[in-house]
Amino acid sequence: MISKKVRELFVSLMEAGADAEVSYDVETEQYCGYFNSAVVDKYIELGALELVEEAGDAITILINNRDDFLSSFAAGIREAKLGNDQSYADYNANPFAFSVGFEHFHKIAKKKRPDLDYICHGFENTETGLTHQQ
Repeated sequence: MISKKVRELFVSLMEAGADAEVSYDVETEQYCGYFNSAVVDKYIELGALELVEEAGDAITILINNRDDFLSSFAAGIREAKLGNDQSYADYNANPFAFSVGFEHFHKIAKKKRPDLDYICHGFENTETGLTHQQ
């Protein structure tokens, strides 16, 4: 099970966009926002993230092996939606990202009132019927 603070960090990256708390720059693939610095530092040490800049409380980071992270996160969401278990994580390039996506899907699915305007990588856009891609 992924801790709440860790899941919140990585989910905030997957929710990044123009109207989100975390911004994402398509050209540089950098994420900028106000993150839990202890969690960010831990994942920098583990090699999952790379620090680009700290300006006051704002932190700019990169996800190392971002393509693998994105595909595995989306696969976790897809398998959770299909009712499968986390054993499929072993078949992904990034089992951690798979688990974060899997657990995030279940957290969102538990809400009594789903947010129809919710935007997150790997989730279906209710307006278009397409899966949101970052």
